[in-house]
Amino acid sequence: MPIKKKGGALYELTQIPMQSVLEYQSHEIGEPFVIRLKVPSEADRFLDDHRHYTKSNLNVCYSAPRTQNGPRNWYETQLCVSKSVTCLPGYPQKKIPFYAVTDDGYGFLAHTESSANKQFAAVGDELILGRWLKGRLVKEGLVVPCSNTAADTERKSMITKEMLDAYGCNAVAFQKTDLYIEDPDRPADKYEIWTLKLIWAEEDNG
Repeated sequence: MPIKKKGGALYELTQIPMQSVLEYQSHEIGEPFVIRLKVPSEADRFLDDHRHYTKSNLNVCYSAPRTQNGPRNWYETQLCVSKSVTCLPGYPQKKIPFYAVTDDGYGFLAHTESSANKQFAAVGDELILGRWLKGRLVKEGLVVPCSNTAADTERKSMITKEMLDAYGCNAVAFQKTDLYIEDPDRPADKYEIWTLKLIWAEEDNG
């Protein structure tokens, strides 16, 4: 059943020793599920036609504010999974949390949600995915975070294909392991551990 509690250590973006990350990866089972990172090219970053991802996925922060209190946080991120992936055997059930361990040494509670179970998200904090994924681009100097996307009229902080190409990734892969983690705030709860990696995935022309 979906969890009901709203917070705790597993809900935060927590650093994990790389030795532990490698141990988790050695317990991977089955095949990975691959999420393509959908962003515009630099030349297309002003095409707000709902087809170039200028206001969705990694760039949802450029869409209309949720409230009148100001623009969305630059780290807000959505990862939408294609139907060809969500229908594969073993794809996570909707809103059943699991613990995601990233390839660069972080962990957080995640789940799949939304209509047709097509969105991969952190549980309880819509900024965690962006802090992890966009944070890696920031660390490499490929993009500078924007405190006010409404004022970014040149869209210099919009994530583009060129930025991902420079980093060497265009997709996220998540894969189940045969391990579990106990919730330190509620030991009766245990969650499957899944690995999460930034990868380069070749285009499927088949």
